[in-house]
Amino acid sequence: MKTKDIALISIFSAMWVVLQSYFGPIVGHLSIGFISFHGSVNRLAGWLLMTVLTEQVTGFGRITLMATVAATITRILRANILEGVIVGLGYVVGGFTFDALVNLKPSMRVRKYFMIALISGFMASTPYLTTKIYFLGFPGFMVASPMYIFSTVKGMLFSLLGTSLGVSINETMKRVKLTPNI
Repeated sequence: MKTKDIALISIFSAMWVVLQSYFGPIVGHLSIGFISFHGSVNRLAGWLLMTVLTEQVTGFGRITLMATVAATITRILRANILEGVIVGLGYVVGGFTFDALVNLKPSMRVRKYFMIALISGFMASTPYLTTKIYFLGFPGFMVASPMYIFSTVKGMLFSLLGTSLGVSINETMKRVKLTPNI
């Protein structure tokens, strides 16, 4: 791993942590009707930063590392440590999935970003959903499934929105030549 990669991963991880730490609690308490914005900052910021970082570094593992660092720091101080670990694991799984998919065929990256966002956004929800199935049992999970389906789709949409913003930032950086030459 190059020094540039380590520096960018550190900076982007810190940005994710700061955005989540400062804006997450504020935005997370907002709702429009029955639609809560809980978790939206993590999804929006995380997927935006993963998308932008992808264009700045090369090689598998960089996005996963950033997601792991950000998830560890943002989840370590949770009141419910078990939920924090499970949700944090979801962000690591989402980052790993994003990393794996984006590195399959880098030449088609921009065209694939939106599918990558949806798949990795869904995968970020799987540890949480899996624990709900375990603790509630399958019948209990099925009763509560409309709530979990809605939450998963909302997370996927905020992941998609973050990726869309990231693609826009990447295109702007290419147009005005802001890509660093470190």
